[in-house]
Amino acid sequence: MAGVRKPMEKLRISKNDSTDQQQSRRLFCLEGASNKRLEPRKTAALKRSDVYIGNLPSEIVEDQIMQLFAAFEPVKVRKVVSGQKCYAFVDVGNAENVALAVSHLNNTFYNGRRLVVRNLGKLRDSAIPTESAQVELPALEKVDKDSGGGSKTLSISQPVKDGGQASYAVPLEMRSLMLVQMLTSCFKDIGWIGESRKVQGEVGLMVMDTFPHAPFFWAMNLTPETYVKMCQLFNALSVVTKEQPFLKKDEMQRGQRCMAEFPGEDGEWNRCWIIDVVQSRLILFYVDSGSSACVPVTSVKSLDNDEFWAVPPLVQPFVLEQGVMGNRKMDGTILKGSIVGFHEAEPHILTFSIADED
Repeated sequence: MAGVRKPMEKLRISKNDSTDQQQSRRLFCLEGASNKRLEPRKTAALKRSDVYIGNLPSEIVEDQIMQLFAAFEPVKVRKVVSGQKCYAFVDVGNAENVALAVSHLNNTFYNGRRLVVRNLGKLRDSAIPTESAQVELPALEKVDKDSGGGSKTLSISQPVKDGGQASYAVPLEMRSLMLVQMLTSCFKDIGWIGESRKVQGEVGLMVMDTFPHAPFFWAMNLTPETYVKMCQLFNALSVVTKEQPFLKKDEMQRGQRCMAEFPGEDGEWNRCWIIDVVQSRLILFYVDSGSSACVPVTSVKSLDNDEFWAVPPLVQPFVLEQGVMGNRKMDGTILKGSIVGFHEAEPHILTFSIADED
């Protein structure tokens, strides 16, 4: 994994159904919305920690619904099929998780369907939507102009010189719905994902990938634990790189785990996830750097053994508290500062404040 290993070396840190399973590996579609209406339901036995999710495909299983809510600590799910309609009630334990689940998942897409996610506590306090009640579906990239509160969105606002606000949409690769899908497909058990919100205080971050003129970036938190995990991963990959077979064309599909050389580097291979197959090219997400790339189908090797996916990703998504990353090459740059919170609409994205230079 040259894209990760080489900058680190400079630091010298001390050392039930197969069809359903295939569907769970497919990338969430980003187009093809349909304005569905909220299905009628009975309110008996529902709790304030329950979340309603509608417009689900009828073939979805409860385990897949639990995966959708994995970042919000789901306790229980109850799927309901009524004719051609399918919806579910998910208990996420507390009001905070309810609010986060609604803000993250409402109006996102799953297998071409726009999901309808609602807070049942609020619905119970007011009129319950029925089959005839039209549900308003705001645009996915709607910007919350009031950065001090209000409804949570998939954007962040930053002050600009003229006193206005410049808004930045959260990159797709960082959104929880795609990350949960990708991480579940790669690592199976993603119980560790909630640990990212517990990181706080002074840290040193090695930047792995940035978004030009935006505040978002992928970085590695430079800790002894991260270094040990990186060594474990490098050792496992170095042993099998030459032995691993290249993927055959009929084996390539969305959601497939694999390995590929890091763009612009020679020799070492990285863990990857196939975002899409486009004729003779593959769009890959490099799990341990946060980078995406389009590569020839002939350049990707198999890496589907769980042994190689025992180490969690080496990088996390971050957003600057102030300013943007700029357009210059930042890979390998070390930033010192503090983690001061998390993005209001995507709580797994930690907010980072750069330390003042003396």
